[in-house]
Amino acid sequence: MSTDTASLQEKRREKRIREILSAALDVFTEKGYPRTTMDDIAERALLTRPALYKYFGDKQSILKALVEWKMEELIGEFEAIAAEEPPGFEQQLRRLVGSAIEFQKQNRGAFHALLTANSLPSLTRDERFMSLKNRLVEVVAGVLRRGIEAGEVRSEPPVELAELFLSLLFHPAAKGFVEPDNEHAYDGRLIAEVFLRGVTAH
Repeated sequence: MSTDTASLQEKRREKRIREILSAALDVFTEKGYPRTTMDDIAERALLTRPALYKYFGDKQSILKALVEWKMEELIGEFEAIAAEEPPGFEQQLRRLVGSAIEFQKQNRGAFHALLTANSLPSLTRDERFMSLKNRLVEVVAGVLRRGIEAGEVRSEPPVELAELFLSLLFHPAAKGFVEPDNEHAYDGRLIAEVFLRGVTAH
């Protein structure tokens, strides 16, 4: 087999995997991870069940790949914001909040899958999964470090501040998961305000 042929086959395989993950995302959004079956995913992806098993051995491996794909997308968005010439820490942080809230709204099924993944030890202990989580924390910590250096952020450990910020940032997805009919679940207004100002009256 020539190198070009092998490369083409790999691209086709990657395309098919993305199609499977997109199909799984749709089904997870509609039915939830626990009630979704491999047959459901195969049907949505226009595959037979045996054909699906050529790509993924079980539903959990699909969930893992889906979570990694969507985490990569979010990290990419955060990195793009962090790489811009910042107009100031506060504005940059608000951009991170806005980007993350919109991303959560557009990818509800993926974030619900992420919440499910956090309850599956085999995923949360996975080296790739942990690496992505650490990358996300580090991007935010970098923004915070620049804020500290500019005197706009109190001098606290930036990684711990980043973890606190991200715990607030993902609250809308968690709330939307348990309250799917709550139209205000994805209101990110308080996230930036509480993180920037605290809750005490001034």
